[in-house]
Amino acid sequence: MINMERARSVVADFQTLLDATPPEAAHVRPEAEAWTLSEIVGHLIDSASNNHQRFVRLRFGDLKGFPAYEPEPWVQAQQYDGCDFAMLKTLWSSYNALLLHLAACTPQQAKPNAWHRVSDSLTLEFIVADYYEHLQLHVEHYARRLAEVQTFLSHA
Repeated sequence: MINMERARSVVADFQTLLDATPPEAAHVRPEAEAWTLSEIVGHLIDSASNNHQRFVRLRFGDLKGFPAYEPEPWVQAQQYDGCDFAMLKTLWSSYNALLLHLAACTPQQAKPNAWHRVSDSLTLEFIVADYYEHLQLHVEHYARRLAEVQTFLSHA
């Protein structure tokens, strides 16, 4: 079942982190392989855009052959670290306002519709709930990275 209170809370928690991020921290890479804060937000925009397609397409029936999302190549291809952080924050916020709306008005009869992948099948209800679980993991990831970057900047 989709817990809308929990979904709204996770979105609000991430928005709070975004609002607390100083612009000078957005593009700092504390380690060679680590994503910058801008790249984490970009990844979450990718997640929102991919899930937006699933949230809507699954209202009409099952999905077969729909592509999966590959985080690393997408983040690299879009060069999020070169984007204006304020623009990324606005896009993420707007996209997630739309996704909360879609989650709240998901028709009951569409919830069992499934995305059939090679390895398994995922229902619309699961995908919506999982989107917010994924976002919660990144709230924690982003908070840790923000603390790392702030420590790095204070010693620079």
